[in-house]
Amino acid sequence: MTENPETRADNQPSINTEAVTGSVETWDDLQIGFSGNPKAKLDERGRLKMPAEFKAFIERKYGKDFNAFYITSQDGETAEIYPMPEWHQRMGKILKMPKSHPARIKLLERYNLFGGRADMDPQGRVLFPEELQQTAELTGDVKVSGEGSYLRVTSLKKLRESVKANPLTAQEIDSLTGYDL
Repeated sequence: MTENPETRADNQPSINTEAVTGSVETWDDLQIGFSGNPKAKLDERGRLKMPAEFKAFIERKYGKDFNAFYITSQDGETAEIYPMPEWHQRMGKILKMPKSHPARIKLLERYNLFGGRADMDPQGRVLFPEELQQTAELTGDVKVSGEGSYLRVTSLKKLRESVKANPLTAQEIDSLTGYDL
């Protein structure tokens, strides 16, 4: 079975039974957002060449000349790449929170420390902020994961270590059934 971007009353995607029966289904990626997880590389200058499938999605959603991104991190372990319209929407939500809210203060500190605007060059590359490159150890091989409205970039070495050190337990797998997984 495959999921359809239409949602049920409980805000979960509905199942497209046509896909189960073999009929062609349209996956509305413009509705769902970034999806996939290709391997990529950061070059010696800290630039990521946008994977082809994500670059194509960006062109479909934002237009061929779109190049404005904000790259940051909540935790200093992974990078988050937001197309600028998505970043503005996220910041709008954060700025509606009370200025004295402790989580708001900490989140903005992290976004400010690790973040910066990145314009994609004509070759499809974006430059990562130096502080984030160093802290998250973003050099060489990385995984670029589509997470709806943004992309997450993780050091492939650190991702492998994390998966090995933190296996998914039977209890955690069972807990996923509540989400129809």
